[in-house]
Amino acid sequence: MVARVRIWVSLCLMCSCSRPPQPVRDPSHPDLRLERVAIRSWSADTLRVVTTANRLDVFREVGTPGDVVVYDAGVLLIADGTRLSAPLVTGNLFSGQFEGTGGVTMVGPNELRAATPTVAFDRSVGAAGQAASDAGIVLTRPRLRIEATGFTFDVAEQHATFEQAKSDFTP
Repeated sequence: MVARVRIWVSLCLMCSCSRPPQPVRDPSHPDLRLERVAIRSWSADTLRVVTTANRLDVFREVGTPGDVVVYDAGVLLIADGTRLSAPLVTGNLFSGQFEGTGGVTMVGPNELRAATPTVAFDRSVGAAGQAASDAGIVLTRPRLRIEATGFTFDVAEQHATFEQAKSDFTP
């Protein structure tokens, strides 16, 4: 009888103890942080794209699942050697929508260069996504300079449309 009372008292004490509260998630801390990242994308045996970042933060429990913040982002398109870079990229892995800010640059073949303060990319537009900006762009190539208030670029079609563009050709 004494043993049953002890068990009963022990159970009552254990049940009456409160559990410590769950820690509150700090939204400034990612669920996953990777530093000095390099991601290689292949199509069969062919390397297509190399993406790099100084730091990649992934969020699952704060905000929208799949949100990412990428610092010092870079993309190298192997087919033609085009390089894109941005100091900061934010977006969502699941929606395929990203925004590069802080001065986005592109260096392409034949001394092609472009710079814009910000670019938005939406994977769901068109067959392979679309990049666009209304923050202005300057595109240069030997003997050609284009300044525009904005642009759209269809990735699959490899076609750009410039808004309110001014071009200068030099012989």
